Amino acid sequence: MAVLLDLSPELITAILEYLAPVSESLDNICLVGNHNLLTLARPYTWREINITFRNDRRQDRKNQEASQALADRLHGFCCDSTKVAAVRSLNITLVGVFDNRAPAVLELFENYQRFVNVTHASVCCIRSNGGLWAQPRFITSLVEGLPSLLSLSVDGCLDSFHRGPEIMADHPIPPLRHLAVRFCNTEGVGGIWSYCSNLQVVEMAGGRADRFLQRNTSYTSEEIQNWLDDPSNCRTGAYDILYKPKETPERSAVFDTATTVKLVSDSEFSNYCDSEAWFLLDYFEERENQNFGPSPSLKEFVLDFFISVKIFRGILYGIRSPVIERVAFTGFDEKHWIPAEFDEFIAEISKDGGLFFSSFQSLTELLLPCDGILPETLNLFPSLLAHAPTLRYLYFGSGGSDRGDLIPPARKYAGAISTLQSVSWRNKSTFHIIRDSGVLGPPRLRETPYAAPSWQQWNGIGKWWEIQRAAT
Repeated sequence: MAVLLDLSPELITAILEYLAPVSESLDNICLVGNHNLLTLARPYTWREINITFRNDRRQDRKNQEASQALADRLHGFCCDSTKVAAVRSLNITLVGVFDNRAPAVLELFENYQRFVNVTHASVCCIRSNGGLWAQPRFITSLVEGLPSLLSLSVDGCLDSFHRGPEIMADHPIPPLRHLAVRFCNTEGVGGIWSYCSNLQVVEMAGGRADRFLQRNTSYTSEEIQNWLDDPSNCRTGAYDILYKPKETPERSAVFDTATTVKLVSDSEFSNYCDSEAWFLLDYFEERENQNFGPSPSLKEFVLDFFISVKIFRGILYGIRSPVIERVAFTGFDEKHWIPAEFDEFIAEISKDGGLFFSSFQSLTELLLPCDGILPETLNLFPSLLAHAPTLRYLYFGSGGSDRGDLIPPARKYAGAISTLQSVSWRNKSTFHIIRDSGVLGPPRLRETPYAAPSWQQWNGIGKWWEIQRAAT
């Protein structure tokens, strides 16, 4: 006789949708003790709700009827205070041309304040376009209206919205602490950067918008070309978080208050000074020249851009501080990363006693884009890194090295850096360093397949808060 666990996830999901109005039945399923069943059932216990606003411009009447039906369901749900209080995550998907005057959208507007325990929200605009300022205004309303919102993720909001900070300035500063945006117009997030001064974790991704949309939507190449000014380059928005906002100059720049900043882009390396990588270089060089010092709060910095040694050098100088704990440069462009230039950088920082890394007093993890195994590099670099007093985990890019080449350099780094616990080469191997107390001789190595640490990856909604909660 078949049991529930023998069914496919699709069939179980259909059963859960049928049982959704009967909370007691859902509670019983959650108590079975099976992780797979719990994962499928949890969204239906009202901890997580998903809403899709659809609008087909060719079917106005059908759109109105569907939106009214959804509005009625939302109204009924929001009238049940127990269900609304149970919601922790609100996930919204926009499809077609977004209409912020549709009945369902207006119903949600009217009931934001009832979702008193929502800490996470996401808005996916990838399959929605042509709404002018409507999408950003909707996103702004989420930040204004959800009283306990801590984490917001936005995907594909490519509309612009110039009046965000002015409108939001009339509202109390929200508690939002985490913001993740992928392929968004920097003006299309409603001035959230300048308005949410409590932001601690900022994740921004951009790059090849045409490739991103082709991978995630059914738009044709021609439609994408007509829609976007420059489909090959969507800025992450890094420039917007570096300086004090013009609209609210009394507030500090996000970069000076955040603890974690992650910037990701697959745009090709540019020799022109208008690229975001060059913006970052100019910013840090300007701070250094004017003796502004590093960010007083930044503890984690991840840059996944294609960069040259010159850009790497300037940024590494700029983020050097006694409080930063994790640094990752994950982009690697073999054409523009010149090993000889990296060795020149090593020679430069080896002067004055080679104490460059001693300024990284709290640094525990460091990822570099090169492979770090050339003889010239191994001659100086391990001893320079030894001056970072708390360095425990060291990661290198895969470069052009073979797996068999990695054992000698791993021994070199392990022998020079007494605090090191592991050294890794991306997509190849991790060498765990075993130091036997009371035993003379070099440390032993245990090799395992490489696994990227979670902190170097895009968190998006949810994971950041779970990590923070576990830490406390």
